Amino acid sequence: MSRQKQFQQTAEDTISIHTGEATLINYMKSGFKILPLIINRQLGTSRLATRSVATILLLLVLPAGTILIAAEFTDQSDLAMLLCLHFSLCIALCMPMARWLENFLVNRELRKMNSFCVRLKQGKLDQRLELLPHKSAVATDELTRLQHNLNWLAHSVSKREQKLTQSLVKTRRDKERLNLLSYTDHLTGLFNKRFFELKLVETCSRCISCKTQLHLMLIDCDHFKEVNDRFGHQEGDRLLANLGQIITSSVRNGTDFPFRFGGDEFGAILVGVDSTRCEQIAERIRAKFAEMKIGRASLSIGISKLCRQADDPEAEADALIATADRALYFAKNTGRNKVISPARHREISRQL
Repeated sequence: MSRQKQFQQTAEDTISIHTGEATLINYMKSGFKILPLIINRQLGTSRLATRSVATILLLLVLPAGTILIAAEFTDQSDLAMLLCLHFSLCIALCMPMARWLENFLVNRELRKMNSFCVRLKQGKLDQRLELLPHKSAVATDELTRLQHNLNWLAHSVSKREQKLTQSLVKTRRDKERLNLLSYTDHLTGLFNKRFFELKLVETCSRCISCKTQLHLMLIDCDHFKEVNDRFGHQEGDRLLANLGQIITSSVRNGTDFPFRFGGDEFGAILVGVDSTRCEQIAERIRAKFAEMKIGRASLSIGISKLCRQADDPEAEADALIATADRALYFAKNTGRNKVISPARHREISRQL
């Protein structure tokens, strides 16, 4: 009877042990079912925490769970051997795993951020660090906060660069406008004397180098003082403004340079036209102005031509002005309302 009780007690102990192991295994299986939910929850809060959970599962929970499951099919001695093997491998792989964890959890993100900063320094301001979506607006780890801050830095620098570019464009336009105003006559819209003096030397130098023809035309309004005295200064200003429009419409935009020399004296620098064409342009200006018929106002025009053998642009510019000025006053002294070119100047001088 005692032997039967002993056998029954041994059976109960064995069943109890197996029942305990089965219960533990069921708990482990339940835990494995819950783990994906935990990981999903971690994905919504922190990338670093997610990787940490995944690493703990990979290194600690999964091997231990595997050993416990294997314990159902092995005896106690084999289980002890498996546990010893597990801990031995953990100790042996401690340093390699530490380096791998450092790279997996931190260094990879730091390399991305370092590369991001390098590209930012190179001026690539449209880039952004890729972040996981968060349910809350507040990041839960320092790496994610740093990534948010770097993205915001790139955004801020990009906005400031856009504002700076717009400011520079506006400044450049203002500078061009001021330069234009400094070289432009406010009444007629033509270039002023300052621009004429600079441009004539520059154009002479270019035409001498390229062997291009150049003519200078000086225009004076006859009896302008009489118009002012008779019709008033406003009518005189209107006459000068109309004369400026006539000169502008008679020359080529961007190639020729019309200007107001001062008072009722005007002119134009004509590039790449021969003497005959230059005289035709001058006659057209004189005829259009005569159609206005304001008092006795008319135009006297003197023309000079660049010397083909010239080699000093500044000296040639002075010679052009002096020659055109002599032709202009020759026209005024011989009856006004006429165009005097160098050839015509010589012809009339021989006749006189």
